[in-house]
Amino acid sequence: MEIRQLITFKRVAELKSYTHAAESLALTQPTVSHQLKLLQEEMGQKLFELNGRRVALTLAGETFLPFVDRVLATVEDSRRALENIQTGERGTLTVAAIGSSTVYVLPELLFKFQARYPNIKVHLRTAGGDEIRELVKNNQVDVGIVGSHVPTSEFSILPLFNDKIGPFVHAGHPLARRKRVTFAELAKEPLIQLGTWRSWQNYVLSIFRQIGASPQIRLQLDSIDGVKRMVERGLGFTIIPHTAAREEIAEGKLVALNPIDIPPLIRQVLMIRRKQKIFSKAQQRFIDFLQIEVPKLKL
Repeated sequence: MEIRQLITFKRVAELKSYTHAAESLALTQPTVSHQLKLLQEEMGQKLFELNGRRVALTLAGETFLPFVDRVLATVEDSRRALENIQTGERGTLTVAAIGSSTVYVLPELLFKFQARYPNIKVHLRTAGGDEIRELVKNNQVDVGIVGSHVPTSEFSILPLFNDKIGPFVHAGHPLARRKRVTFAELAKEPLIQLGTWRSWQNYVLSIFRQIGASPQIRLQLDSIDGVKRMVERGLGFTIIPHTAAREEIAEGKLVALNPIDIPPLIRQVLMIRRKQKIFSKAQQRFIDFLQIEVPKLKL
């Protein structure tokens, strides 16, 4: 059974004439007759009968017609769906992102993107930088959003924004009132470590290695909000991206320190993808959207 046979069957049923159906389909009448002959042989029943000069459906044909309508409607729906994919109006994209970007940067961007392209579905998950690299490499996600402390030489890279990294203490901490602070002093304070992710742990350790010290890790939490709450309670200091602490800084709950014994810590946030990856138009729309919208954010 072929789609063209079903189209011909439906047209003959509508026009009740082989001749008129052939004209409307730009076919010859023998072609129409041949297609219907093959269809009837496959179905094992006559679908049409002559009623004077008109062609009429048999009982089998009347029973068959609603099913043909459904099949052809499904084919048309699938054709439109593929057209939407081709034009980039419909599709899916999977993203894995580090926690600070996911919680504090992406919500506003995703809201705008979904409002503009409601039929493009973005599936988002959080992970550590090393895990994201593996997810992208193994094609388990389409793109990853990581920090520049993660090795990314094997991927195509799109820089998104710069994120200042630094130590934070609660507003009542003695160091919060000091203009001159050093990492050497912070090394003696209890550290509330963000995450158990190897790439971030190594990054934090590398900061202290610059002054020949090791941090005194008291707690490790995967939740960045949990880390901030611990610091607010005076249980220690933490090192996190400034984008993750904007609200607490504005509300006076956390104080950003600027140690003078090492240069300012700036991390690029990057979008990575496999170099061989071929993107659909819908997926490319998301990438283009990020390039336009991220610079507009006040980060």
